[in-house]
Amino acid sequence: MFYIDKSFGLFVGKLTENKFHKHYALQISIAANSKMTLIVKNEGETSHNAFFLNSKIEHQLLSQSNQLTILINPLSSVGHQLHLNFENVKFQSLSNNLSNQLMAVLKRFESNEITFEKLCELVSRILQQYQCDCELENHLQEDRIVKAIKYMDNNFERVLSLEEVAAHCFLSPSRFLHLFKEKTNLSLRRYQLWNKVVKSLPHLKEHSITDTAYAFGFSDSSHYTRSFKESFGMTPKYLLQN
Repeated sequence: MFYIDKSFGLFVGKLTENKFHKHYALQISIAANSKMTLIVKNEGETSHNAFFLNSKIEHQLLSQSNQLTILINPLSSVGHQLHLNFENVKFQSLSNNLSNQLMAVLKRFESNEITFEKLCELVSRILQQYQCDCELENHLQEDRIVKAIKYMDNNFERVLSLEEVAAHCFLSPSRFLHLFKEKTNLSLRRYQLWNKVVKSLPHLKEHSITDTAYAFGFSDSSHYTRSFKESFGMTPKYLLQN
């Protein structure tokens, strides 16, 4: 089961076939009934019932029981606060108020005390408590990159050229690429790909993988599945089956 909000998405289910992958989002994963196994590329293996992973850390997470994974947009207010707290951390076992609150919600869901919809609502409330006090929108301190991100978000269904996005921000292509990478720590292509995959998730709930692939600008279902797996470590089919 999965849910997508403006600044975060979450998935509840087992992770028995998760492959090595990395993504733009910050990640918090919680297991209520057993420990998960986290393997970080070139860092080894560790077991715990709660983890934080920073952006673009190649990893594999395995869980034989249901777990809750939350992927948070680094440019959101909550994402910025987590960045301030974990700026120099690749990954970390969690044992704090945030992980305890999330675990309590997952346990209520596991015991059938609350529905999945209620779980999503409570997770959203918990994350709101950790919003940054900073008043800067998206926390980038660069209005042109904020403008570019909004433009790409509003036009995610089509392929945008570098020249078009740069022109929208009144920047040369080379200057825009440099500034975008500096402010987001991500290439333009990777951001566009991540954005399309994330935006496709609600559509995927109601349509086939092939239809979703074409609707969001992928060349075919294989291209979509490959991009999906690179972002989440699982195929769209596996996600839908959980």
